[in-house]
Amino acid sequence: MLMDKIKIYQPKSFTNFQCTMNGCKNNCCQSWGISIDKPTYEKYSNLEDDLKKGIFQHLYHKEGQKLEVYIKLDSNGFCPFISEKGLCTLQLKFGYDFLSEICRVYPRVACNVGGSPEYFVELSCEAAVNHVLFDKTPLYFEEVELDIEAYKAKALNYNFFLDTSKYTKDQNGYDIFWKLRVASVTILHSRKYSVRFRMLLLCLFIQEVAELFVSEQDSKVIPVADEFLNKLNEDFYDELYASVPGGAEREFDIVLDVLMEVYNKQIMFRPAMDEVKRGFDMDLSSWTVSEGFNDKYSKYYDMYLAKNEYILENYLVYRVLSEGFPFNYRKENDIMSNYVELYAKFNLVEFLITGICRRYMKFDKRHICNIVSLFSRGYEHSISKFFQV
Repeated sequence: MLMDKIKIYQPKSFTNFQCTMNGCKNNCCQSWGISIDKPTYEKYSNLEDDLKKGIFQHLYHKEGQKLEVYIKLDSNGFCPFISEKGLCTLQLKFGYDFLSEICRVYPRVACNVGGSPEYFVELSCEAAVNHVLFDKTPLYFEEVELDIEAYKAKALNYNFFLDTSKYTKDQNGYDIFWKLRVASVTILHSRKYSVRFRMLLLCLFIQEVAELFVSEQDSKVIPVADEFLNKLNEDFYDELYASVPGGAEREFDIVLDVLMEVYNKQIMFRPAMDEVKRGFDMDLSSWTVSEGFNDKYSKYYDMYLAKNEYILENYLVYRVLSEGFPFNYRKENDIMSNYVELYAKFNLVEFLITGICRRYMKFDKRHICNIVSLFSRGYEHSISKFFQV
């Protein structure tokens, strides 16, 4: 008798991901809350008194609807259990299984999508950004099949759930959610066009689908998606692409407004953001751009990113896959609002990468990973302002 199997969906970058430990410039052991789950707390409680006291002096209880335990960070915002070499003393002394769940798992994330497990890594981790962004081959999903027992041994607790039941099947039994997901990725993979134009095409597609949902014409979604992709394959949009100016105006006021909020709330982001401003010759105290900035920005973009747009493509595709686009794991939004959120992130990340490349006068992986991870840490984990736009 064959053993039962389970399928896990994950981006191809997930399998090869490894923590760089003390090789990370801005590691996950500083400047944010580190929680202690109940089973780990009980392990600590059962230690000998001296060992227990050494750990408990660095913990605090947060009262609320339920008792929560966190590690008290030191005056520099670091976990007190980090050694001078940047390694975890708890792990060195007691082993990996002695770590809190968040420390064992991060930056890995598990999502339940219509009953199927999907695994990702958070882009607030530098190593994760490196794995996701800097592969020149198109990013895609891979299907991993595991024995049930092997899966249970390694399974991650679900961080998010996405109920696809409303949009799982049309009247003919076809899967609407996966069709929209695949269509969105296919559009973003169309490398004959600039990434910004691909986002325009994605907008046209999502807008058309959104109107079908509003008018309760779900049965037309898959035919519309097929027609859109057929046009894409037949070069239907080439004429539109030729008519769109390459140096189109960006929404710099909105971009800087959001970045200012991240800057104010995330201390670690500030030095990197200052370097971005220096790259653009901006006043460090200012959050506005001068006249003619768009032309200068377009010039810098052409210098550093025009030939490396694969990293923006990877960023967008990863967001589509890891957030359940055009729906969303984290919140109940209509699909057009989710597109606006994706477009916002695209503009923010493009701005940061362009500025940091200009600051160091080169397309530099280390600085790009640093700025994107710090931005993700501040924006994804702290900022909700733009999500409401």
